[in-house]
Order: sequence, then C-alpha cells, then structure tokens
Amino acid sequence: MFKKNYIEEIIQEVRKELDLSLKIKPKVSSIFYDKEKNFLLVVAEDRPDKAAIIGPGGMVIKNVMKKLNLSGISVRTKIDLEVKRFRVKVAIKRLKEICKLTSNDKIKCIINSRLIPLLENELNYPKRRIPTFTPVKDCISIVSFSGGVDSWVAAVLSKIIGLNPITVTVNPATWIIPEKEKKLIETLTLDYDIPHIFTYSSSEKFRLIFDKGLKGDIHPCGKCHKLIEEEVVNFAVKNNASIIIFGDLLPTGNYSAYLVNKNLLRFNILAALGFSKLDVTTIAKEFSYPNKFFVYGCPMLREIFKRHLHLTYPSILRVLRECRAGILEPSEANTYIKNILLQFIKQKLGNKKTL
Repeated sequence: MFKKNYIEEIIQEVRKELDLSLKIKPKVSSIFYDKEKNFLLVVAEDRPDKAAIIGPGGMVIKNVMKKLNLSGISVRTKIDLEVKRFRVKVAIKRLKEICKLTSNDKIKCIINSRLIPLLENELNYPKRRIPTFTPVKDCISIVSFSGGVDSWVAAVLSKIIGLNPITVTVNPATWIIPEKEKKLIETLTLDYDIPHIFTYSSSEKFRLIFDKGLKGDIHPCGKCHKLIEEEVVNFAVKNNASIIIFGDLLPTGNYSAYLVNKNLLRFNILAALGFSKLDVTTIAKEFSYPNKFFVYGCPMLREIFKRHLHLTYPSILRVLRECRAGILEPSEANTYIKNILLQFIKQKLGNKKTL
C-alpha cells in the first residue's frame, strides 16, 4: 500500500509544516505495513535519521500517522533490528545448552517444541505473527504476574504458545497491590481464562523491607524482587511446575533462561524475544490492558520517593539502563524519570504542577 519514497516525502512535508530543518532528508531504509492492524513500521537508516523521523517530542511521527490515517506507527533503525536478532539467536543458543544440561524430559519438550520455535519465529520480525500452539500435555507453567503490563504480556504469550499458565501474584498487602490493581488482575485473568492465585505468606518480611525504605535506609526494589521470586519458585515447586516465567526485559540472550533446579526452568520470555517496551505495549493493547504504561513503581515505592530524594536515583539508573539497552526510547525514559521525580517535587511544593 505504501512505498518507501512516499513515506520519506510525507516526513519531509511534515517537517516543513513544523518549521524544522530540511537540510538533510531523513533516510528510510525500509517500511513494513500491517494491513490487518493498520500499523506501519518505519526502519530508519541510522539513529540521526530515526530522531529526525520522530521529531521533537514525537511531533513529526504523530503528524505522519494522522496524515496517513494509521492506527499506529513505530520507528526502528537497521541496527535496532540487528541487535534484536542477535539477542534472540543468543537466547536460542542458551536454550539448546540447557537441553544438554538437563535430564528432565518435560523441560526438554517445552524448550524444543515451544520456546525455540517461538524464538525462531521472532527472527522473522517485523514480518511475523506470534505463533499459536496447542497446549503441552501434562505441563504447568507459573507466570509471576504483578498486574503490570510486562507480566501481563508474559502471561498472554505463555497461554498462546500452549504452556498452560497459572498466574501468581505475590500480594503482601495494598502496599504493592492496591484494590484497583487487584480488580484489574482478576478481570484480565478471568476474561482470558488464565488461572490466577494471590499468595500472602511473606507479608511480615515485606513489611520489614518497606519500614527501612520509608526511613530512607534502603531502596526496596532489589530485596522486594528477591522475595517475590522466592515465593513464585516455592509455589512452582509445590505444584510440580516445569517452568516459571517472568516478564523482565533486561536479562536478554544468555541471561534469559536458566535451571532453578533439575526439574524447574526459569524463562524471561520478553527478554528472550528481544522485546522493547513498545513491542510489549502494542501486544498489551490487543489483550485489553488499560492505557497506563508510564507510571513507575508500586504505591509503596512512590511513597518512598515522596520522602527521600536520594532513593529516586537507583530507579532513575534502572530507567537509564533500559534506555541504553534499547528497551526504552529516550522519550519513554524521560517520561518515567519525570514520573519518578514528580513524586518528591509534588510533596515538597504542595502538589503544584512542575514538570
């Protein structure tokens, strides 16, 4: 439907209308149009081309989308796609290594019949559809589901590829999962027929972490995340699951999969697929996730931010790491950082709008 040269012309036309520099014409390497979703992926030659195509605050690409009457548009560079393919290939290699290490036939079956085919299919990105597989016989997978967008997409993908997921939400109290979030979790899992369980057994351990955080002694995320993982692993072991799945985006390639013990595989499904935040949010929208993608952290963490400026820094560093890894675009990282700092600034200035 669309031609590369035509897209370049529209981009220049929009830049002219916005009174932006026209000295160099942004180079479009290729385009991929999904007619069914009315979605256009523009592959830019290099990072400066991508920046020019997006424009300040995304103004150029937003106007291009309007002119073309698209439902969605995204811009990647050639090197973005190469990095993604490289990471997926490394993740495939890692899974093959695990197959040699394990004597567990169920884990071997899951890897060979579901995980590797899923990743091999992703090598065709952007010309790919997420494959659908029949459920694996006698297989249970446990998905750590916080209620966030990443873990929801991890749960959905696990179901699509036939891993019979049970979603588990570690819920020490409304400190992490407020009532509104609980209702969202219950609604999503019910609507998509994914079994779900809340666990509460480590509430006192979480309380100790949060007390130290509220006093300004520690940033809680590392210790909290470790406790959540322990709960999910214990649940998986008790229920004879073969695989636990997390929605982490940073541990790509070689770090995307490992054996927790001889009978249990941990798999970071989104990281293994080399997903960016945009990939995640695009799929999430298809599966009824509400548009609340750029709120950082749980209610407890945001309360800690209000009280202690120095504890915002580790979270900002986390955002910058995701930006450096190509998971977040600079504009997305900027939105998260504003959200983090705004908690403290609003508290000090009486909730006045400052950013």
